[in-house]
Amino acid sequence: MSNLERAPWAQRKFAFDYPEWMLADLVERLRGIGPRVAALTSDLDDGLARRQPEGKWSIAQNVGHLADVEVLWQERLEDLRQGRSIYTPADPARFQAAALRHQERPLAAIVDELHTRRTRLCAALLAAAPALQGASSFHERLQVPMRLVDCAQFYAEHDDHHLLRVRTLLG
Repeated sequence: MSNLERAPWAQRKFAFDYPEWMLADLVERLRGIGPRVAALTSDLDDGLARRQPEGKWSIAQNVGHLADVEVLWQERLEDLRQGRSIYTPADPARFQAAALRHQERPLAAIVDELHTRRTRLCAALLAAAPALQGASSFHERLQVPMRLVDCAQFYAEHDDHHLLRVRTLLG
């Protein structure tokens, strides 16, 4: 792989070294997903949004996935609240099945759903008590313990991964 080729998401590794006080900074980055998606897709018709080059996810499916994964992010927040030692794992089959529904939905509805779900997540992250901010659980795929600030970083990286895919699909 050259320096310019991106590793598939499931193969990426991360350095989680932000101090806990940076949670608010990362939440600010997470808040930006709605406006960023809206700016990228505001003039896009639903036909183009549903185009699947090479059988890969469409723009609608990439944006829809960002909305769908919010459920997992909330589950992982609950994992921390409950003191679970291991985070709820991502289920690729669950996300593949969920992505299918976005091919039939108006893009504006998908963007609205993402905004609503992300607003809820950001509020929950900012309301986290200090004890919760310092707690961690183990992420099995990455093979690392992750605190709330690490989760926020991971979520922001995931957003960027899919936004880059949308930009690529837009040409």
